[in-house]
Amino acid sequence: MTADNAAAATVDRRQAIIDAARALFATRPYDQVTTTEIAKKAGVAYGLIAHHFENKRGLYLAVMSQIADEIAAVQLAPPPPGSSLADRLRHGLRHQIAYIDTHADTFIPLMRGALGADPEHQAAIANLRWIGAQRILLALGITEPVPPTLRTAMRGWVGSLDEMMIDRITHRDTDADTLVELATAALASTLLTAAAIEPAIVYPAEAHRELAAMAGHPTPD
Repeated sequence: MTADNAAAATVDRRQAIIDAARALFATRPYDQVTTTEIAKKAGVAYGLIAHHFENKRGLYLAVMSQIADEIAAVQLAPPPPGSSLADRLRHGLRHQIAYIDTHADTFIPLMRGALGADPEHQAAIANLRWIGAQRILLALGITEPVPPTLRTAMRGWVGSLDEMMIDRITHRDTDADTLVELATAALASTLLTAAAIEPAIVYPAEAHRELAAMAGHPTPD
């Protein structure tokens, strides 16, 4: 076997372990899944889990990290050319909801955390949420450092969006378009309120008009 083939085989085995663990963690609580059954499902030697991930916690974090990367990629999917601000926001939300609908069994464990207050897991979630917030802020011309009031407001909105999605998964009685409209109206109100509180937060005039319309109180031309 060549060096390239050996490296590819190593990657394949590592991914096979992640895929097997992801499938099992989606069906049972973290404490009820064993590394022995993960290795069996992945078709690899038990010792490879320790080799690649150190222990079950490390493997679980790798699974959650992969899910977070997938959600981040969905959030960054480019909108149709020439879209308005409102349409770009709705486009991103619809893509994210579609992804979560397909992976609903792993979304709640990702957000709620089977490891409780594990600092690495919580940091991964916080980073994922902020990537989504930054995408929106960049569309408004807001770059780092983000004004404190706006940072706080956006973190609050992203957290509420996750909770709305969890509620939709749990009850299965809210359609995607309703969730998109709820989320965009809440976002617009959040952004406008932050700017009203902190004068240093200024959006482009056209963006401000669109936000006002999204929030349900259009401004005069």
